[in-house]
Amino acid sequence: MLLFMSPASPYARKVRIVLAEKNIAFDEIDHVTSERKPREHNPLGKVPTLILDDGTVVFDSTVITEALDALYPAPRLIPEAPRERIAVRRWEALADGLCDVLIPIVIEERRPLDKRDAAHIERHAEKVRGTVALLDDDIGERPYAHGDAFTLADAAVVSAIGYVALRRPDFLEPAPRLRAYAERLGARPSVARTAMPNVSLKT
Repeated sequence: MLLFMSPASPYARKVRIVLAEKNIAFDEIDHVTSERKPREHNPLGKVPTLILDDGTVVFDSTVITEALDALYPAPRLIPEAPRERIAVRRWEALADGLCDVLIPIVIEERRPLDKRDAAHIERHAEKVRGTVALLDDDIGERPYAHGDAFTLADAAVVSAIGYVALRRPDFLEPAPRLRAYAERLGARPSVARTAMPNVSLKT
């Protein structure tokens, strides 16, 4: 199994955590430093792109996580019961969505100061703040995002928090419970092994 990824991609990290939780052997290619690129297999040229052992190409992190949980059901990270499944996928959507609205800010802030669109940044910043506040409220003091065991919800949320901490840690300052949750999960082997560089969530 082969995964095209980037260490700074929260979507790829989510998949890497799922692979680690299921103890699935795989090789990974960092498309930033390698001559090999995901567009060899994925016309969108995006990470994560996963090549299964039989050569099947799977892309988009939500499709990959769904496929992995179906093909390798132990441990189950997406519940089978409809209501439980909806809840976990909602967490994943919130986490991925948080990254989706932060990325335009990161891109815009790389532009020269006199060419930045402040209104564009603020529109997305409002969505980031709202999502962080919701995650902080919903997780509260619980050890896991959903239920009493690690699920895809946790893989997605901890990946998103790591990305925010990497790019704009100030957005996490009003969310102490969310930071504490991520720090607790940071000791988990699958999370520690995939940690983004130079990120601290200590409260």
